Amino acid sequence: MKLTALFVCLVLPGVLSAQATATPSSMPVRELTAFKDGHAFVLRDSALAADAGGEVVLDELPRPVLGTFWPFVTGGDAELRSAKAGMDEVEVTRPALTVLEIARANVGKLLLLDVRDGDNVRGELLAIPKRERVGEVLLLRNNGFVHAVAVDRVRGLSVEGEAVDTITVKESRPRIVLHIDGGDGARVGVVYVQKGFRWIPSYRVDLGDNGKATVRLQATLVNDLVDLAGATVNLVVGVPEFAFANMVDPIALQEQTAEVAQAAARAQSQRFSNFLSNSLTTQVAGYGVTNEATPTPAGPEIGDAESAEDLFVFPVHGVTLKKGERLVVSITQFEVPYRDAYRLDVPMAPPMQYQQRLNDQRVIELARELAAPKVRHVLRLTNTSAGPFTTAPALVFSGGRVLAQGHMKYTPRGAAADLQINAAIDIGVEVDEREIGRKEGLQLRDDRYARIELGGTVELRNGKAEAVEVEVTRRVMGRIDEVGVDGESVQLDLLRAWADSPRPKWWGWWSWPWWWYQYNGFGECRWTVALSPGQQIVLDSKWHYFWR
Repeated sequence: MKLTALFVCLVLPGVLSAQATATPSSMPVRELTAFKDGHAFVLRDSALAADAGGEVVLDELPRPVLGTFWPFVTGGDAELRSAKAGMDEVEVTRPALTVLEIARANVGKLLLLDVRDGDNVRGELLAIPKRERVGEVLLLRNNGFVHAVAVDRVRGLSVEGEAVDTITVKESRPRIVLHIDGGDGARVGVVYVQKGFRWIPSYRVDLGDNGKATVRLQATLVNDLVDLAGATVNLVVGVPEFAFANMVDPIALQEQTAEVAQAAARAQSQRFSNFLSNSLTTQVAGYGVTNEATPTPAGPEIGDAESAEDLFVFPVHGVTLKKGERLVVSITQFEVPYRDAYRLDVPMAPPMQYQQRLNDQRVIELARELAAPKVRHVLRLTNTSAGPFTTAPALVFSGGRVLAQGHMKYTPRGAAADLQINAAIDIGVEVDEREIGRKEGLQLRDDRYARIELGGTVELRNGKAEAVEVEVTRRVMGRIDEVGVDGESVQLDLLRAWADSPRPKWWGWWSWPWWWYQYNGFGECRWTVALSPGQQIVLDSKWHYFWR
C-alpha cells in the first residue's frame, strides 16, 4: 500500500499562509491620474460581453472618497440602471494547511493517523461530523469497526495513494454589480478617487559652462492601490483639493459606512474649521471615455505634457505595475538658463530683556540658534520650460561630479527658482547687535514704557577669487529707524513675519503680551551688495522697540 505522507502539526510555524486564489477583475484599470498627495482618479472599463445578461461584476471593491464613485456605460443603446454593492458567496480553492483541512480534502480515502498519547489509527475516512460547541471527530472504518478520533488528538496523518492537498470552501466577498439594459457594442466601467497611489518627483540638475543647466525630471510611482496592466498614468503637478478626502463613500460597504458617519460627526463638531471649505477638483485632462479599446504598448511611454486648468499633467502610457510594486520612469528633460547667487539670512534675536529671563539651558539653545550665520550658494534657475517646476528634491552636478542636493520649489513658467545648495565657505560673516540708547518713562495711553534703541552691523568679506553678489536679509524685533549702504526696510505684521520662513525656536518659550504687537512688531532690512575679490563691507542698521 502506497501512503503519501502529509504530516501536519496542529500549530504550523513557518508554513505558507493560506491565500485565496485571486479572481481576475472583470474591469481592468485603463487610466489612472496620480496626485502627489497619494490620491488617484481611477478609470476602469471593459467591453460589455454578449453573454453578460445585463450584469457586469467588479470583483475588487474600491474605497472611494465620498461623492467620487461614478459608474457609467457608453456606446450602443446601453443604459445603466444601477450599481449594487454587496457580499456574494463564492467558491474558492486554496491550499489545505491544517490536519482538519487535509482530512476534509481526502474523505473516502485510507488514512493513517498519528494520535497523541495513543496508538496510530488506520482506516477509511468516512466523515467528519461536528456539533456546535463540541469538538470535531474523524470517523474511520477498519475491519468492520468505525473508530472516532478527536481532531485535537491528531498530530499528523498520511494518505494512501495520491493525496488531495487543496480544499474548496465558500467565502463571502464584496462585489459591485452593474445592471445594464441593452448593450450591443457598449463599454461599461466606473470612475472614482481613492487614496493609495502616489508619484514622487525628483530632479537632476547638470550645470554647464555656458550659463545653461540641463534639468531632468523623473518620477517614482508608488502603487499600493490596484494592479495595472498597460494602463495610462497621468502624473499631475499642482495642488488638488478634495473636500471630503477623509470620508469614504458608502459604496465601500459596512465598515467604511461607519467611518463616513464618524467623519460626518467630526465635521459637525468642527464647524469653524475649513473641513468643508475646499472645492472638489475635477479639472484634469484625460478623463474621457472612448468607444475604442486602448492598445497596450510594450512599456511605459511618456506623452506630451499638457496644462489642465490649475494643474499640469504628464501622461505615461503602457504602465504595468502590480499592487505593492514601485516603478521609476524618466519624464522629461529640458535646458534652462541659470546664474550663481548668494544669500544671507541673519536670524532674528529676541529682546535683551527677554533673554535675561532664560535659564542656562535655554541660553545655550539660543546661542546655538543665533550662531554665526552662513552665506548660502543659490542656483537661480529661470523656468523657460513648457511647464512649472514642482516641489521635489534636486540633485545638482557640475562636470559629472555631485555638488549637493537641494530642494526645488514650485515655480510657474517664466519665474525664477532659487535652488539652495551649499554654504559659501569663502565668504566670511560677522554679525553684531547692541543697545545704543534708552528713554525711560514714556507714556503710551495708560501705561509707561521704555524706548530701547538698538544698532547692528553685518560684516561681509569676499575670500573668493571672483566677484560675487550677496543678497542680505536681517529681521529684527521692533521698528526700523535707519538702514545704511543703500539698503531698504519694511515693517512686517505677525502673519507676514512667518509667511516664508519658520518661526524661531525661542518664539514659543514665552507668551508675548498684547502691547508688543500694538507698539512694536517686526522689521526687515534688505541689501544687495557686489563684492570684488578680497573686498570687505559693513552693513549697518538701527531700530527700536518699546518695553514695559
